[in-house]
Amino acid sequence: MSARLLALAYAAVEGRDFPAARRHIEAALAAGDRRPLELLAVVHYMQSDFAGALARLEEARREGVSTADGLSRLIRLHLLAGDPRAGWELLRDCCTHSLFGPALYPLPRWAGESLEGRRIAVWGGGYGDDIMAVRFVPQLADAGAIVSVNCRPALIPLFQTLRGVHEVLPFDVEATEVELHANTAELGYYCGAAEGRVWPENGPYLHADPISLPGGARRVGLVWAADSRHLEADDRTAALADMMPLAQVPGVELYSLQVGRLAAQMSPPPAGMTIRDLSPGYPDFAEQASQILGLDLVITVDTAVANLAGALGANVWVAVPFIPDWRWGLTGDRTPWYPTARVYRQPSRGDWRSVFRAMANDLASLTP
Repeated sequence: MSARLLALAYAAVEGRDFPAARRHIEAALAAGDRRPLELLAVVHYMQSDFAGALARLEEARREGVSTADGLSRLIRLHLLAGDPRAGWELLRDCCTHSLFGPALYPLPRWAGESLEGRRIAVWGGGYGDDIMAVRFVPQLADAGAIVSVNCRPALIPLFQTLRGVHEVLPFDVEATEVELHANTAELGYYCGAAEGRVWPENGPYLHADPISLPGGARRVGLVWAADSRHLEADDRTAALADMMPLAQVPGVELYSLQVGRLAAQMSPPPAGMTIRDLSPGYPDFAEQASQILGLDLVITVDTAVANLAGALGANVWVAVPFIPDWRWGLTGDRTPWYPTARVYRQPSRGDWRSVFRAMANDLASLTP
């Protein structure tokens, strides 16, 4: 009976019928099945009841029915709306026990001890998250470590601009003579993120030479869609047509930084929009960094490009969904993670038009 109730609950959540989902979940819980606690947390989360979601996820953790997905959501909720220190501590613990996947190296993990004269390999797995997290890598070098970084190939030329890094390697090339290793995700715990020390004293931590673009107009780069493989891609993807208000601002030249299949939306672009493609094909992130620094402003949904522009210290306006990722916070138009970023929030789920109209109004006020 419990399995049937769970199936009905999952179907109701998929259909966003949250009252029905609650009924099925509560019936399963009353029958003694504690597994639906995480699904109940999802219902709370989808309705922006973050306190309720946190309570259910902590309950699942206490009762030993947490999954890796549930722990990941718990971490993100603590960082967004709960106790940031608890979030960073849980993230460290999950990395230490390889709960989100196997470790790249069969070596002791760095646990905050002295790094003077020691060799450490730092590795991640994503794009946006790694671009955000590698800000802490120079601190390891400053502490006396010889640092190797393993990352996806498209990030290698970009990460080679990190200060103090000994070498940057693809995942399938093992750093030699390494004594310790760490996931990029756990560096924040050891490098002061819980205390709010998140922006490097030296300023932007990734670098590139800007491309040359014609002057005479304000040059604005656009990204309207997240990588379709991302778990929250649907919530983080707009359409190029939603950005039409930006095309109506006088004195603005639009450039596309969009990659992937949804870049086809500019072939042709919506009627009345003129936009030049800066990123045909799949440029690596160093190439995109040069493109970004050749622009006056980047306007993007929550993608790796938002993190890249912020890491470069470029002017970037980020359109975030109604339920934002933790790095953008719950309120306000700024984030300590990227001082040059301005955050624009959906007033309701799926309402991108209002976001881009607000951006167009602000852009018009900047454009002579």
